[in-house]
Amino acid sequence: MRKYLRIGKIISLHGIKGEVKIFPTTDDLHRFDDLKDFYILESEDANDDEFKNIDTFLSEGVKYIKNTCILKIKGYDKIEESIKLIGKNIYVNRENAIPLNQNEYYIVDLLEAKAYLKDKYIGEVKDIMKSSNNGILVIDYNGKDLLVPMVADFVEKIDIGKSIIILKTIEGLI
Repeated sequence: MRKYLRIGKIISLHGIKGEVKIFPTTDDLHRFDDLKDFYILESEDANDDEFKNIDTFLSEGVKYIKNTCILKIKGYDKIEESIKLIGKNIYVNRENAIPLNQNEYYIVDLLEAKAYLKDKYIGEVKDIMKSSNNGILVIDYNGKDLLVPMVADFVEKIDIGKSIIILKTIEGLI
């Protein structure tokens, strides 16, 4: 399990006081309300080693415009300073992530999980799609995408610690 979770990407500047506009990569846009310290990295898929010896950034305030977040970062008070951050990603330590409810998962914990139908290996989770009601696992099944809704009718068990997902036997699924 990764120790750091990506929560957004800096997509542009906002105003003249160094604020940046964030495209959230989290389900809860207002999770930025409680954001105190965070990390900024180039990588969209940073591994834990990339966080060694990097600086922590601090939030000085947040506001929202439509589905984006406007973030004021401490020490970034001018456009010239903030422009260097465009295109970079914001991460938080897992301990500072929004707590999950029962049967909720961080997407990063599901990616690359091994999917099984009973004891038979089916493939690896390569993506998670969102629908209005639930997530949909995208499993690489012999080079083709197998789409499996993340509901009890299709998923028997998810074991994040072992990085495995057990699917139910369903007529026509495979």
